[in-house]
This record gives sequence, structure tokens and C-alpha cells, in this order.
Amino acid sequence: MATILLADDHLLVAEGIRNIIHQSGVGDVASIACTIAECDKSLGEIRPDILLLDVGMPDGNAIDSIAKWLEQYPKMRILIFTTYGEPNVIRWALDAGTHGYVQKDSPSEDFITGIREVLAGRTYLCPLSRRILETTPGKRQEQLTVREREILALIVEGLPMKQIADRLCLSFETVHGYTKFLRAKLGVNNTAALVRKALEQKLV
Repeated sequence: MATILLADDHLLVAEGIRNIIHQSGVGDVASIACTIAECDKSLGEIRPDILLLDVGMPDGNAIDSIAKWLEQYPKMRILIFTTYGEPNVIRWALDAGTHGYVQKDSPSEDFITGIREVLAGRTYLCPLSRRILETTPGKRQEQLTVREREILALIVEGLPMKQIADRLCLSFETVHGYTKFLRAKLGVNNTAALVRKALEQKLV
């Protein structure tokens, strides 16, 4: 049976996922990590066959850690399991080296299929994510969370990341992760383009 590390900052959701996996018999969830730092530590202790990874974590964006983790644990497989369905985020995760992507509003059957496919050495996209990638991103209005809009508004004001972190009582690393995530969501490569697009689309 496959050893699984589950990284999700919502413990109630994580426990539900653990139950689904247990009932399916596809693997055993050895541990639950609620932050990137906890995930980093647990990977070294557990050496799982597969990491089930949410994207938005309290201490940053987990996609940024994928390349490092795959280099450290080359036999490990990674399946993203998240609420984020933006095409730029899906492509970003795939470019980073993830082996699969499943959205949390997919049926549980898609989730279990994703685990099986990824463990078998194949790449898996749930049907919902596959349809999103086939849709022209420019026709979709990217939806931002309250926290993302809050940070974006301060970026537009011209505040540096350290001041944003201080004002919102967040760590510098968390704000840095949000900034990179916002650029990916809005399909831009730098802060100037991010500000321009935010103003053009009246996102703040």
C-alpha cells in the first residue's frame, strides 16, 4: 500500500480526504501537514510514495517548493489537490513538475483515479482542469480571494513587500508567495504588469 503525505491547511478537509483514501484502499495517509514548513519536515521523516498537496498554504505558495522537493525525493510523486482552477495556476503547477492536478470540487472518484494514475507513473488532470486548459484564459475573469485583493491593493499603492507584511501581520515569505501567485493568476510576469492589469480590470 502506498504511503501518502497530505498537505492541507484545513484540518477538517484533510481528515475528510484521509477517510476517502482509507475507504478506497489506494494508500495510507501517514501524516497531515498544515504548512509548507511542516510538509518539508514530514517529507524527510516519512519519505512518502506520493504527496497530496494543496496550493495555498499559510506560509506561502506550495508550487514554489515542488522543484526542490522533487530534487530531494526523485522517486516521490506529487498530486495537487486544490480549490484553485485558474488556467495559469494549473500550467504553473505542471511546469513546476507536479504529476497531477485535481480540483476539490471534482467528484471523489476523480481524486482516487488521480492518485492511482500518478502512482502508476502517469500524469493526470481531472476532467474539470482539462476543460479549463482547453478554454481561452482571456475569456475568464480571474477570481481573487479577499486576502489576494487586500495584498493586490497594497501593491497598487506602491508599498514594498515588507511593509505589506507588517501592515497585514503576515510574514515576508507569505506576502512574497501571494505576490507570485497573483502574477500567475493574472498572467503577468512582473509587478508593473500586475499593477497595470489590476487597474485595467478594476480589481482593486
